[in-house]
This record gives sequence, structure tokens and C-alpha cells, in this order.
Amino acid sequence: MTTPTPATSPPPAVTRGAGPGPARRPGPAPSSGPGAGRSPRPAALTPSVADPTSRPRSARRLVVAALLAASALLGACGPFGPATAPAPTPGSGAPPAEPPAPAPPPVNPLTGLPMSRPDLLRQRPVLVSIDNHPDARPQAGLTAADLVYEVPAEGGITRLLALFVTQRPERVGPVRSSRHYFLDLALEWDAIYVHAGGSPQHYARIVRTGLDDLDGVRADPRGGGRRVFTRDARRKMPHNLYASLPVALTAAEERGWALTAPPRPSPFAFRSAGEEPTGERVDRLVIHWPGWRRGWVRYRWTGAGYLRETAFGPHVAEETGDPLTPANLLIQLVPARTIAGDAEGRLEVELAGEGRLLIASGGRLREGRWQKASPTAPTRWLEADGRPVRLASGPTWVHLVPASARIEASGPPSSQGSGEEPAEGAEGLEGTGGR
Repeated sequence: MTTPTPATSPPPAVTRGAGPGPARRPGPAPSSGPGAGRSPRPAALTPSVADPTSRPRSARRLVVAALLAASALLGACGPFGPATAPAPTPGSGAPPAEPPAPAPPPVNPLTGLPMSRPDLLRQRPVLVSIDNHPDARPQAGLTAADLVYEVPAEGGITRLLALFVTQRPERVGPVRSSRHYFLDLALEWDAIYVHAGGSPQHYARIVRTGLDDLDGVRADPRGGGRRVFTRDARRKMPHNLYASLPVALTAAEERGWALTAPPRPSPFAFRSAGEEPTGERVDRLVIHWPGWRRGWVRYRWTGAGYLRETAFGPHVAEETGDPLTPANLLIQLVPARTIAGDAEGRLEVELAGEGRLLIASGGRLREGRWQKASPTAPTRWLEADGRPVRLASGPTWVHLVPASARIEASGPPSSQGSGEEPAEGAEGLEGTGGR
């Protein structure tokens, strides 16, 4: 019985006369008469004339050979093929083998967007403290960041902390001063930290962290003979200090700091094409930063992203002139209070711990949780069921908002103008306090 062909073998080519093995024709019987000792003649279709008795014997040989050939042909055409299928030959009619499906392109774990150079993910992150005062806008470099944080300073003013992994822009800024809780973000990414000065609490803490930082106020760092920080004469101080990341990395290399780092797993999950987002339909979100009546930021869902506006108009990027439009917004409600006795009203903001998270993606709003086990541990942004947040591919902005802040969420706004005071009638999502 012929063994069935394994499922992984290509279907055997049907070739006439092919079978489990070649049919062996019987040779002539041994003879003691004349001609004994000669080699047996090959079976022939034409009998020898010299031996009149050979015709019947030849006929029998032809019948046997025909039966063997027919048996082999029937075996090849039956339901079971040979144990090992013969390799298809050119012109045999066998279908060509299908090429393997191409591997999906690598994606940026922070944006979910395809990458042509996955080796860039081994670059060490650089975190830059960027001025967000109205006189500092528009800022440079934000569109090149892989992740952007908005963090409160004091008096209703915020800083934008831009994380650069895959790109190294020549112009980033204006660079501004640090606060001590900003260091938690630099520590969790093991980033080279670029800033211009800092609060007393910042300087008291940074010496204990071991962070690699480039300070544009207390030093004049250089790389390859070039200054890391330069001032733009077209802007007024203190909103005119910019950093070159290529020069900053040269300066880091000259100091012996690491420039590479192992790639990290993505903190996010990304929706597949055609997958619908979940949550309540919300077309407008307003964050009221405590301490300043005009310190709010508003996001309008455009169908493709969240267009960012402030009390002074659309927030645009310097390099494009277009409004900044993140694909996803994470609003991380954190414990915050004014530091007792601080003349400037500086804040104590706790970024380690856990708390409430608002997730805006795809024009929908839902709640989750955030967790950060320690100042050096990575932040985990989680859905209500404990899985990583599921976002649209594209840039994400994370807002570290005091838990007491007021957040408005509403459907389509009645007024499409920008710069007006947010309506008092919008639904308020009050912070519930920290942990």
C-alpha cells in the first residue's frame, strides 16, 4: 500500500508512466543449448528471426510488461501518491510555490507609526524642558518628539517636556527651567536631561539622582567646539534660548555618557485599522490649570486628531505653522499642593503612586488608571480592565494635571471661534484626588 503524501508536500506532478518504482522486465530464461553462457538479451519489441520459437515467448514478455506499466500508472493516479513527491520540473504544470508573506514593518512603540530604521530605537532618550509661556510660542521641535508631557510649574503656567528617541532636531526650545518633580520623568526614561536652570528644590535633588543633565544657565556646555545652547535675537529673554540636540549628544559623548539604550516595550497598545474606539462621544476637552484664569488649554476633535488651542489662539508649531494636533490625549490626575513657605508659590507634585486617568482617543473619552511604583519606575497607563491603554497610531500628549483641577468635556461646541473663554455650561469632570 502506498503511503499518503504529507500535508506539507506539494501535490505530485502527474507524469505518465510514473509510479513507485520502474517496472523491471523479465529477462530470457537460462538455456543449455546453443548460446548458453551469453549475456541475456534486453527485452525487445522485435523478436529474433534466427529463433522461430522466440515469437510466443516475446509476446508473453510484451503482455507482462504492458500489465506492469498499466499497474504502475493506476497506482500513480490513485488516491494515494508516493511517499516522497517528485520535484516539479519546468513545464510540468505544477503551480509555483507562493512566496512567504512579508513581515510587517517595525513600528515606533511610542507612536505606533511604521519605521524605516528600527535601529533608531536604540538611541538613548533625550528629555527637554520647553517654555510654554504665551511669549514662548510657537515652540520649535515639538513635532519631532516621540512623546510630550505637559506639567504644571506655578501660577497657572506649564512646561512641555518633550521626549526625543527617534529624532534629534537641530533646534528645540525655547528651553526653560526645571522643577524637582520633572526629574521623575527623566529618571524613568534614563534620559539625558536638557534644561535651563531650575528651582532651588530642583538643584537640591538633582545632585542625588546621578542624572546626566545639560544646564544652559549654570554652565555653557559645548560639543565639538559648538555651544549646545544659543539665543535667538528675534525673541525676548528669557523666551529665546534654544538647544541643538546633535550638539548636545556630542557634548554627552565627550563627557563619556552613554548614547545608546536597550529598546523598551511599548507602554501603549494601538488599535488596528478599522477598529472602533470605545468610550463616550466627546468633541471638546478643556483643562483649567489652577492658578491663572487664562491658563486653560482646549482640544477640539477634528476627526483625525485633537487640535490644541489656548486663550491666545491655536497653538501652532514653529517649523510648520500648523496647529499642534495630537492623536491621543492622556490626562493623568496627580496629587499637587503649594510648597509651604515658598515665596514663588512653587508646587509639590507627586508623580509616583497611582490615580485616575482620562483617555481621549478617536473622539471618545473613557476612564482608566495610572501607576508608577517609584520615581525611577516607568509609568503604566491602564484601561479600566488593567490592560495597557489602547490608542490610535500617532503622537500622544500626557497631561499631569492636579487632581483638584476642573476639566470640561462636551459634544460639538456652539461656537467655533478660538480664543474665547470656555463656556461655563460644559460638563465638569472634577479631579477626585490622588491615589
